Amino acid sequence: MKLKTSLAVGIFAFWGGILRYVIGLGFHQVATFPYGTLCVNLIGAFGLSFLLRYCVVRNRINATYTLAIGTGFLGAFTTFSSFSVDTLRLLQTNQWLAASLYVGISLIGGVGLSLIADYWAVWWLDRSGKSQGHK
Repeated sequence: MKLKTSLAVGIFAFWGGILRYVIGLGFHQVATFPYGTLCVNLIGAFGLSFLLRYCVVRNRINATYTLAIGTGFLGAFTTFSSFSVDTLRLLQTNQWLAASLYVGISLIGGVGLSLIADYWAVWWLDRSGKSQGHK
């Protein structure tokens, strides 16, 4: 990987991680349920699917920025490790319903938002005549 690409990924990861932290802090003060992690993971699922379909197909951004946004920003913004630890904490405190809802909403919501983002991107691409061969 080129130095320029590595630096771009690192810079975008820095901002994605900070934004995740700030959102987590905001939600942490209002509830014990891991709303912050849920929120960032759902936003990230939507964002990455849209980025990969729309921006890459339309050649709106080059490969360096695609990696910087996808791997760097969205990779640092979303977090499977926090999802896992949050689920474990809910289970350890006998919050079985909350843990089940959290896992269910995360998985179904994440895949669902990815599908919506992909369909939305295809719709926009179809409107501009750029989606041939990319459905």
